[in-house]
Amino acid sequence: MVPTEMTTLDAPTSELTYENIPFTDETFPIRILLDMTTTASATAQRNGHISWHEQLEILYVLEGQLICECDFRRYVCRAGDIIMINPCEAHAISFADAPARYHCVMIDLRLCGSRDDRSIRDFIDPIAARRVRFHNHLGNCPWAREILGDMIAEFCDKQAGYELAVRGDLLRLLSLLYRYEVTGDAPSVHGVKDAIAPALRYIADHYVEEIALSRLAGECCMNESYFCRRFREFTGRTAMTYVSEYRLAKAKALLLTTVRSITDIAAATGFNDSGYFTRKFKELYGLSPSAMRKGTVPSP
Repeated sequence: MVPTEMTTLDAPTSELTYENIPFTDETFPIRILLDMTTTASATAQRNGHISWHEQLEILYVLEGQLICECDFRRYVCRAGDIIMINPCEAHAISFADAPARYHCVMIDLRLCGSRDDRSIRDFIDPIAARRVRFHNHLGNCPWAREILGDMIAEFCDKQAGYELAVRGDLLRLLSLLYRYEVTGDAPSVHGVKDAIAPALRYIADHYVEEIALSRLAGECCMNESYFCRRFREFTGRTAMTYVSEYRLAKAKALLLTTVRSITDIAAATGFNDSGYFTRKFKELYGLSPSAMRKGTVPSP
């Protein structure tokens, strides 16, 4: 579907930053934020930062005009419009005259199922690896609105079996996107990141294990020196710092949603030394694991 209003923008001077998206339940990685409000005008946003993340993001505009930039294409979106932000796609949202309201659905494609499933390898992996890209602006698309509405309702109501319903809605949405909304455009040179996407996916799948820089470079078919430069260029951090922060984000989710011991959580997120884990956690979050957990852990 061709967007009603689109402008290709010159690459801005804004900073491109990576977002590590936390999920309350890492075994069911979906995050739904309702009635969000844009916080920056278009003018301010152009002087701010543009971000990217590994997850699929869906925006459902409720009110006002939301301005969405995806890989430096600019879309003016109105109430009822659906916006798809592909994995590893540089993007920013803002408003023109008055703040816009919208729902935001953030989905890690692991939610679709196991890679042992051929349909996952054939259809989901290409999305994560950026070999397939969907149109960003679906506009006022009735079938997308219907499916997204069902998904949000199931997730919020949490009736028995809602996980199956949410996953089913997601797979149905992706199947229709494949039929009607795949773009033939090559990924923009401004967006991340096809070059390092294999390394990011390897980290997501193997963060509990020992991860060698040589393995990450090999996943991207690069030598280590070139890989390090490319990785830092796109993420703003070294590959090993990224691995550490990824593990710590997973550990934080476990701290806040389970009653597992700190030692167990350290081991479950790739830290063999719980003392080292505690030091790195405090460096990143400003609190020790026990201090962050205090008062937030559910009763066993």
